[in-house]
This record gives sequence, structure tokens and C-alpha cells, in this order.
Amino acid sequence: MKMIMKRTLMLGVAACLGFGGLGWAGDWPAWRGVKGDGLLNEPLPDSLPVEGLKRAWKLQVGVGFTAATVSAGRVYTMGNLDKSDQVTVWCLDAATGGVKWKREWASKLAPTMYEGGPNATPVVDGDSLYVVVKPARVLRLNKDTGETLWETDLAAKLSAELSPWGISGALRVVGDSVVVNYGSNGTLLDATTGGVRWSTGPKSPSFNVPAVARVKGEPALMVLATNALVGVRMKDGGELFRHPFGEGYFCHASDPIVDGDSVFISSADHGGQRIGFGSGQPTVEWKSREFGNFMVTPVLVDGHLYGINACDVKQTETTLRCVEWKTGKVKWSQPGFGWGSFVAGPGNRMLLLSDQGEMTLASVTPDGFRNLGSFQALGGKCWTPPVVANGRVYVRNAAGELLCYLLPPTTS
Repeated sequence: MKMIMKRTLMLGVAACLGFGGLGWAGDWPAWRGVKGDGLLNEPLPDSLPVEGLKRAWKLQVGVGFTAATVSAGRVYTMGNLDKSDQVTVWCLDAATGGVKWKREWASKLAPTMYEGGPNATPVVDGDSLYVVVKPARVLRLNKDTGETLWETDLAAKLSAELSPWGISGALRVVGDSVVVNYGSNGTLLDATTGGVRWSTGPKSPSFNVPAVARVKGEPALMVLATNALVGVRMKDGGELFRHPFGEGYFCHASDPIVDGDSVFISSADHGGQRIGFGSGQPTVEWKSREFGNFMVTPVLVDGHLYGINACDVKQTETTLRCVEWKTGKVKWSQPGFGWGSFVAGPGNRMLLLSDQGEMTLASVTPDGFRNLGSFQALGGKCWTPPVVANGRVYVRNAAGELLCYLLPPTTS
């Protein structure tokens, strides 16, 4: 029963994504960065100091699992202070942690099989900040002042089924639309007004973020729903194809990864599959129970996937793995991160945060893993991925401790 509960609460980490408006060169305006691929556009250092990174500041932001969003010298995140039934959206000075503004809304902590609090990471696009207030309120705020520009309560408008964790996959801004993983296969909002452009049915959503693709030249979304991968037409929400996927507890928190006419999907219960859709219909190109991601979305670098396999293993037995994109072959495995997470940078660098708060810098290539330094960055449960932006690293735990560390200069 414990494993059932643990598998389901992965909701917290599904807090996710969108293509954010560009700010400074090294900004991180949305879940998994500018392009939503988990790849940095700034270098990581050659090694970590023996004593660890220098801490710039620390702030209590409240219980939750949202990652930091960084744009134009500001950091945005969310949490329920003092385990209350009220969520706070924070705007902080990136360099000092000083509070620029904060806004509060009624939102139940809902500690159902996890600590509770908000799950979906805020998204910056242009002058706007898009947030989710549980269970299903979507808001557009002025990112400089926190003023509410619009609010849409999807539960009141559409009445789809919803788990106790509410909307957990973050918003994704695509052009003048906001993609929301709400309803059977997603919902699309008008980014300017918050009006519902289309929705896809009353079933409870999964917990990941739909990926953008083109199916036979037509803009589409790849939606990893609770029991299938669904190709959804962007313009009207029409279903292009459906590929059954899911077993066990149908905990789909890992985002689909699209490359060309193929998409990789995975879960801890079902393993991983690469699905081709070039013909307009899904074809299984390979599948494997040796690479099923649970709490984290892999990155794709130079024809290889890097992710944490949680399929058919206990939490303490997970391993970071390198897998060939073309074949699904596992090249190597590295233990020690639990249900941790990471970001990848240029020069085969990766910054990892274990689920117990140990930060590790590594060199990762198809030939192997090399540790370039580790230190204990924070304590508690750490399911939220680290964020690197403009030479700083932001990490948080479930209890709401948000810390900023300074990266040393790089010679790369």
C-alpha cells in the first residue's frame, strides 16, 4: 500500500512547463527552461569546490513543489506558508532573495499522500506570469507588479474530473495560447483573455506537460494522458491518433519528448516507448522496461536520452541511465540519486540534485558517468529539479526552503 501511495504522489513533481518569453541570456522562464527541454544555455563549471558552492541567500516560501522561474533579474515560485490553506506567489530579487512582491489566494494544502502545496511551476511569457492555483484556477498576472490580468476557474467552467492534487502539470505558452493539462486530453486557453478555446472531455488529467509537435505538417500536441498517448490537433483539440499506454497506477508525471517524427514516453509502471507518428498514426519503434521515468523527465543530448529509471525497482534502487535514442539500448547506469532530478549543460555537464538534497556535478557521455564534485545543498524531501540561471543555482525542498547558490567561473 505504501508503494501505491508513493507512486501516486508523484504529482508534486509534475509541476511544469511552457515556452517563456526571453529575458536575460541565461534566464529560465519556465519549467525545463526556454525551450522546455531541460538544457541550459549557459555553461556549468569544470568542478565543484570541495567545500561546496557559496550560498547567496535562503528564504522560506511555503510547502510545495514548484521550481523557480527566473526572468530579468527576478525569481518566481509558490508555496503554502505555515502549512496553511493559502498559497503565496512570490516575486524575488534573483541576487538577494529580497521580496519584490507577493500575492495570496485561498488554496487548500491538500497533503494527500505527500506534503501538499502547489505543484505547477509558474511560467513567464513577455510581461506576464501564468500560474495555477489549486485545484484548477489559471491566472495571468503582471510579472512586475503581481496585478491579476485574468483568472479562469476551469473546474467551474468545464467540470472535468480532478484528483485531490488538482492541476499539477504546469502551463505551456505556445504563441497566443496557453496549454493546460486539464480534462481528458488537455485544454487550450486564449493567452490574452483566458477564454477557453477548446477542451477535450471530462476525464481526470495526468500530471505531465504536453509536448508540441507537427503531425504531417499540422501543429499538434503530444498528450500523455492517464491511459494513452494522444495526438491532439492544436487548432481545435481534435484527436489525430491514440496509442494505448499505461498500467499499474497510471502515474504519468514524465513529459513526452519529441524529436522529429518520434516521441518518447515513459512511466515507472509501464517502462518507456519511442513512438513514431510520421505517417499520421502511431508506430512503436522500440519499448523497454529498463528505462521508465517516474519523477523526472529525461533530456535528449546528441542522440542519447539521460534519465532516472524507476521501472521495476524500489526508490532506493533507481539509477541515472544513458539510453540510445535510436534503439533504446542502455549504455550505462549510475546509482545514488533516488527520485532526484537534474539539468544538463553544454560540454557534457549535468547538475543533479538527489531526492535527499545532495548536489552533484557530473560529466555524462555515452561512454560513462564521471563525478566532478558533490555536496549537501539542503535537507528534506527534494523532488523539485534544480534551476540554473545567470550563474546561480536555485534549489528547494518540499518544506519550502528555497536556496540560491553561486556557481564558480568556468574555463570552458
